[in-house]
Amino acid sequence: MYLYGVFSIGLAALLATTWLQVASIGIVAGARHVAERYANVALERAQDDLMESLAAQVAGSGARGPFVAPTPGPPQPACAAPPCAFLIAAQVQLSGQTAATLPGDAVAANVQQHAGVGEQRVAALLTVTIANAGGAVFARAVRRVTLRTFAVAPYVALSGVDEPIAANPNVADFAGTCDGNAACGGVDNRIHALLRCHDPVTPANCAGQAYRQADTFSSNTWQNGNATTEAWSR
Repeated sequence: MYLYGVFSIGLAALLATTWLQVASIGIVAGARHVAERYANVALERAQDDLMESLAAQVAGSGARGPFVAPTPGPPQPACAAPPCAFLIAAQVQLSGQTAATLPGDAVAANVQQHAGVGEQRVAALLTVTIANAGGAVFARAVRRVTLRTFAVAPYVALSGVDEPIAANPNVADFAGTCDGNAACGGVDNRIHALLRCHDPVTPANCAGQAYRQADTFSSNTWQNGNATTEAWSR
């Protein structure tokens, strides 16, 4: 009876320990799942922040660049209200831009060079890390983007985003690749420059005047650290 009692106590202790381990694994897995959701949301926010930063740079200093990445701030709580178990750290690295004079590995097709448009390309790598207060990392997410910038509002537009696949770091720059020909199904994704007649002294001089084409396209080789030669996202 004594041995049976000891065995029963030992078995109960083992089962309790096993349950705690399983429960702990479940808690960690759940925490990682929540952290991954925070990371995906934070990536969208980091992308928006980058576009706002570039738009401000264009509006303040012109469309020619060179552009710089936003300065990373300290980790921020992932939750709206304290206490919060997770902290978000976001980092942006510019991996190429047409304004920089570097050896090129990609082509920006049909960039609109008219002064009123001033189209350019910027490639960036966004990295978001979700950690607890002790520094343990629960999730990390990466996104590669290609942006086109302009001299006029809205100043920045998204041109390509990589697929959410760890083994596929490719990101397309589809802007300007189609000029309305049959191979593109009639699609024209270039930006066109048009001149409008404007005579504030004698407005009648412009009555019935059609817009005048002012396109100045240029296909520029540039250094895009996000671009490779296969599996491009569209």
